[in-house]
Amino acid sequence: MTGTGAATRPGTPLGRLVAAELIKARGTRAVWLLAAGAVLFAVAWAVVNVLVLLPMAGSGDPGRQVRDSYSMAQQGYPFALLLGIVVTAGEYRHRTITWAFLVTPRRGPVLTARLAACAVLGLIAGGAAAVAASAVTAPLLHLAGRPMTAPGLPWVLFGSVLGTGLWAALGAALGALVRSQAAATAIAFLWFFYAEWFLVMLLPSVGRWVPTGVAKAVSGWSRDGMVGFDGRPIPGALLPPVAAGLVFAGYVLAAALAARLTVLRRDVT
Repeated sequence: MTGTGAATRPGTPLGRLVAAELIKARGTRAVWLLAAGAVLFAVAWAVVNVLVLLPMAGSGDPGRQVRDSYSMAQQGYPFALLLGIVVTAGEYRHRTITWAFLVTPRRGPVLTARLAACAVLGLIAGGAAAVAASAVTAPLLHLAGRPMTAPGLPWVLFGSVLGTGLWAALGAALGALVRSQAAATAIAFLWFFYAEWFLVMLLPSVGRWVPTGVAKAVSGWSRDGMVGFDGRPIPGALLPPVAAGLVFAGYVLAAALAARLTVLRRDVT
């Protein structure tokens, strides 16, 4: 037996399940569109940052400003989050999840493979966004008479790519947990773009612990806190990058475990 069918038969190693999910995602137009959106959004933010935000910020630590400029590579995270939601919740929307569980009855490995595949897709999109945003940021910084490099820049780019992968995995877990693509998208939108910001503005000290705060810290965001709706920084130091990465991974793991328990117990028909 060859092809995707062989990759999804009962008892198949997890690696083959992940490969099968990646092959399936490759043929999904929405995945390509969302990945492209992540890249374009990161590039747009890179342009806005150098041409608008840096002049508004005035003088400051040049190295810090350079690192912040390159950290715009992670700004495509909403698209990575949606990518994960579409991959998992879309299976329920199109009723293809039943076939997947019939071919591979053990639901746990199927879900794990799907989350891992989304993380890989997020890393790929994050890598492309980092390359594209850097290709725009460097010449713009040079034209603006600013340094093009700074200490710690490799970590900024690595953290941006890693953060994008984690966002995609988080979206996949949310999509599997909620099942409804529209509901999962609405929940993500309301939390990450409204509820979370209001919470941080009311209690700035929690800003370092919310998902967006830890994601910014992972990506090398060197400002003192998150940014409010008015564009001004919200006070409160962010976590160190490594600690932020562990916290973010913990959020993804918690969401994945909740999704796993739900998927194992409920009827998918």
